[in-house]
Amino acid sequence: MSDKQINVELRNAEDKLRRGYSLLSKLFLLIAILFIIFVVFLFIGVTSFEYGHDWALFNLEAWIIALSALLGVFIVLELFFYFHFSSVRNKRIELEKPKPEFINGKRVYVYTFPKGEDGGIFTKTYIEFDENSVLRLRSLIIPPEEL
Repeated sequence: MSDKQINVELRNAEDKLRRGYSLLSKLFLLIAILFIIFVVFLFIGVTSFEYGHDWALFNLEAWIIALSALLGVFIVLELFFYFHFSSVRNKRIELEKPKPEFINGKRVYVYTFPKGEDGGIFTKTYIEFDENSVLRLRSLIIPPEEL
């Protein structure tokens, strides 16, 4: 596989993860809000309407502990989603970075004039500016419109 195909596959996987994790995060938030509303109604029932402490199958303390545990699980899952998505994104970004080029054990730095030109015919001039580095000057000779 070429680098472009790998980048496209990584970008597609990243988009799929983003959609899936976004949907799950919204679902977690909705469940947590509904559970909080339920516990608030339980609290109002116990304090204002003086139902008993265990009128909703369990007592109020057990529901609050369950809510805390659920929120803890959701936070851990959200952290997992974040770090997994970040690692996939960082892997893709790392692969998109240009790899340094070497000629005879010397690192090559490239400068193109005019900047941003891709098409056309260029000259290549190599200038050694220290024992570990070489500068490649690319100068446009024939623009792409004239070809």
